[in-house]
Amino acid sequence: MIVRWKVRPLAVAIWAFGGAAWAQDVEMGKQAFAACAPCHAPDQNGVGPKISGVLNRPAGSVEGFRYSRAMKNSRIVWDEKSLDAYLAEPQKSVPGNLMPFSGIADAQKRGDLIAYLGTLK
Repeated sequence: MIVRWKVRPLAVAIWAFGGAAWAQDVEMGKQAFAACAPCHAPDQNGVGPKISGVLNRPAGSVEGFRYSRAMKNSRIVWDEKSLDAYLAEPQKSVPGNLMPFSGIADAQKRGDLIAYLGTLK
């Protein structure tokens, strides 16, 4: 199997995923977040909960946001692995959640997005 590496100049994190280490690009993640921005703002609740501080936060725990029962009862603590699974297939990851989003198929794009989310404290 031949592995080709695509190196991006602003790669800031290395993330082990599926047996391969991928360089994550925060700037590309910021661009990917544009698709999330209509519902998720960094510092305030909107259609979706605020997204700053999502890494290491229990799912369904943002004060003042009304979550689905499925999300509140999921017992997920958002880390790179759980966010990746959720962003890939939200309904499979948390069946019954109310986020109307089909997921991001591209693993690199998910990784870049997660790297960007990690910068939002």
